[in-house]
Amino acid sequence: MPVEHRVEPPLLDAVATASTRSSTAALDASHELLAHYSDTGDAPTQRAVDTLIDHAADALRALTDSFAEISYELQAPGHEH
Repeated sequence: MPVEHRVEPPLLDAVATASTRSSTAALDASHELLAHYSDTGDAPTQRAVDTLIDHAADALRALTDSFAEISYELQAPGHEH
C-alpha cells in the first residue's frame, strides 16, 4: 500500500508566496537586461551580443511563467493540499 504524503497548507502557502516573488523578480530581471544597450562597435559581435541578450531575456520570461504556474497551482481552489 503506498504511503500518503501530506504537506501542510501553511507550507504550500509559503512556497506559493515565494514562487510569486520569484516570478516577479525574473520578469524584472528580463526587463532590466533588455533595457541595457551595449554597442560593441563590430557588427558580427553586436549580433552575437544581441542574440545572447534576447535568449537570456527569453529564459527569464520562461522562468517567470513557470514560477507563476507553480504559484497558481498551489493556490488553486479545490486543489488538494
